[in-house]
Amino acid sequence: MRFAPGQRLDRYEIIDSLGEGAYAETYKARDTETGDVVVLKCPNPQLFADPGLFQRYRREVEVARRLEHPGVQRSMDLGTNRSEPYLVLEYVEGDNLRRRLRAEPGKAPLDLAVALDWGRQLAVALAYLHAHGIVHRDLKPENILVTADDKLKIADFGTAMLEGARRLTWRHLSESLGTPDYMSPEQVQGNRGDARSDLYSWGVLMYELLTGHPPFRGDNMMAVMAGHLQGTPKPITRARPDVPPAVEAVVLHAMRRYPEHRYQSADELVADLDRLDTLDPHAYDNRPEPPMGGMAAAATAARLWLLVAFIALGFLAVVGLIIGLSVALR
Repeated sequence: MRFAPGQRLDRYEIIDSLGEGAYAETYKARDTETGDVVVLKCPNPQLFADPGLFQRYRREVEVARRLEHPGVQRSMDLGTNRSEPYLVLEYVEGDNLRRRLRAEPGKAPLDLAVALDWGRQLAVALAYLHAHGIVHRDLKPENILVTADDKLKIADFGTAMLEGARRLTWRHLSESLGTPDYMSPEQVQGNRGDARSDLYSWGVLMYELLTGHPPFRGDNMMAVMAGHLQGTPKPITRARPDVPPAVEAVVLHAMRRYPEHRYQSADELVADLDRLDTLDPHAYDNRPEPPMGGMAAAATAARLWLLVAFIALGFLAVVGLIIGLSVALR
């Protein structure tokens, strides 16, 4: 990490490190002018030498400035008077959903009322994002913040897509990809996806909150991705008999393999969540769908295996170099 507690970055005093991601470091900091506690998201220096990564950062800045909603982590300033580029974001007193679930294993699967409340909060936030031309494309527990009073906020818009924006390519991995457990089938195939891709991820997330695990599991990410393209989720009520059939119908309808078979908007999803007591669970056809495949899926798989191979070769090269230096120094 570049900064230690007590150091300053412009007007911000570092309090603690919050972690390091693929292209940025995050810190808890204090604004010395206002006294507010904020989050600083500082891109790694090598980002500026990679056009794809730098465009990703610029896109996240643009997205953050557009948003003002209780269900979305907000930007705290306009990026003026900086010695270097970084994001200043709202600090949320709490944890992300993944760590929250791991810290309370006895509550997974969640209480039904809590799961439904959280699901509706996320659906409303997605409706807001989509209305503003923003598709998140990486909705997962790690990117959802849980406040002390159990309110959810969607965070991390590094892979978000703006309507009308050109496609960006990240040299390490196609930017169309999210996290395998929560990826929509069209993203698995290497496509950009659209608002309906977020709704699929919402369904996967709700499936996990209700059952305690994602719908598709495997020994590696390729097996999980194949599940999205070819598998059929097991009925939620088989693992959780107390889940009403209407709730199961809504979640499984959000997870239909083909985008045209899912909810077409987050507003439709919210409307169904608000009428669960009267919703006919047979209103939607949730029978198994034909598998999705083709050359795009094969190409995506090939790219991923190639990436794994490069990483393995790089690791072996580093090990060999260390061994060689050890022998030479003797």
